[in-house]
Amino acid sequence: MIVFMTDWGNSHYVGICKGVMRHITDAEIVDLTHNITPYNVREAMYILDRSVDYFPEKSVFLIVVDYGVGTARKAIAVETEKYYFVAPDNGILTLVLERHLPRKIVDLVNKKYHFGSSRTFHGRDIFSPAAAYITKGIFDELGTRLPNYATVPYRKAHMSATGIFGEVAYFDRFGNIETNVPFSWVAQKDQVKLRIGNKTVAVPVVETYADVNEGELLIHEDSTGYIEIAVNKGVARERFKCFEGCELEILF
Repeated sequence: MIVFMTDWGNSHYVGICKGVMRHITDAEIVDLTHNITPYNVREAMYILDRSVDYFPEKSVFLIVVDYGVGTARKAIAVETEKYYFVAPDNGILTLVLERHLPRKIVDLVNKKYHFGSSRTFHGRDIFSPAAAYITKGIFDELGTRLPNYATVPYRKAHMSATGIFGEVAYFDRFGNIETNVPFSWVAQKDQVKLRIGNKTVAVPVVETYADVNEGELLIHEDSTGYIEIAVNKGVARERFKCFEGCELEILF
């Protein structure tokens, strides 16, 4: 199985890459999402990490969010015990490779396994063929071994005597604020003080959006076990004017 994620939206680029893969493999191709915010590696990093474990072992994750296409950044494939990943080496694999440790990393430089030579469509010419060949048992031949990979700095969630610290991970399409703080850390609270930037507010901890009045802030557990900050039928992102990577504090 190939699991495909990009920031291309509803464009023909997606279909072209699937056509290239079909030249090489009959493996199933599943679209994880093509609606990553353009160029947003941090958003893709979090969404990939929170999605990967829902797929069967030996799945090949093809991730193309590639603001540096055509530059000196490397195109890589990574083998782990359970999965394979094919992506630009721009930090997009930071989180997932903390949990699924790399066994092999290759720089995809062997042109025998490329489909073309465009400077701006490596998704078609390098990444898609590599993902397809991996489903056929070809990995080491795709390029040369690398000792490591690029990472994106981020604030790891942690707890102190005074509160919890973490970051804004990304925003969903409703403007909800997804965080990297496990919900279990506040599950026993009825209310917390939330600070993002220079704004501090008291927010109830609830189970569903409808547990507060329309237009009110809330904290609840998202579908992957992390804290989500939301507004019932509103846009939490606009309340805080924050950005991905913005520090947040939950004060006791």
